[in-house]
Amino acid sequence: MKPIFLHIICLFVYSLTFCQEQVITINSKHLSKKIKVITYNTDTKTNIKQLVYITDGKKFIDHGGLEKIKTLTKKGKIPPAQYVFISTIDPESKKDLRNYFFFNNPKYLDFFESELIPRIETSLTSTLFEPKDRSLIGISFGGLNAAYFSAKSKKFKNFALLSPITYPKKEELIKAITFSENKNLKIFLSTGTNDAENYVKDLKAIYLSKGYKIKTLQTEGSHDFKNWNGQLTEIINCLLSIN
Repeated sequence: MKPIFLHIICLFVYSLTFCQEQVITINSKHLSKKIKVITYNTDTKTNIKQLVYITDGKKFIDHGGLEKIKTLTKKGKIPPAQYVFISTIDPESKKDLRNYFFFNNPKYLDFFESELIPRIETSLTSTLFEPKDRSLIGISFGGLNAAYFSAKSKKFKNFALLSPITYPKKEELIKAITFSENKNLKIFLSTGTNDAENYVKDLKAIYLSKGYKIKTLQTEGSHDFKNWNGQLTEIINCLLSIN
């Protein structure tokens, strides 16, 4: 009787873990690459209605970002959400492709809109989320990518640009945002000391001119994950706020 009971307990724990975390590999036709994605649900007991996509997902997890999110959720500091961590590391060559993905790449946008979002969201809930319930977090050059998506994508309404570095495509990016038809966006912009102040200043100005809701954060941190993880309470509450 005891071995059967232990077996049932093990199956329960496995099932709970599987529900909370999934690892998915997408063979992208747009990028001609395999993309590894990890999803994590911070609360399997309720129907999660908001989804947060994070580029540089593997690095974010490796540097403690997911553990920080778990802790903040458990303590009630941030609301429950479903998280999607998109890796920039090629699972076969092990090369980091972030510069290829993030520099205003329309193929990466196509991957998100026609491959990633449908695959992930139908696997999680069998239906697609509304743009107002989707958020995108980008870090450093990932902030450049998030800014590009804010101009080009209709799939997101909420964006967090952490220490965004825009110089590789700055003029093209500003033009794209200026002529974007997107409305009612929520933008979180942050920078650390001696970090990305100049880039944030320009982005804030252009976003304000579009009438978007803007929240900025200046920290004493540097261009690193210690700084970015320390902002997660403010970031997540801003993105997931219904106001």
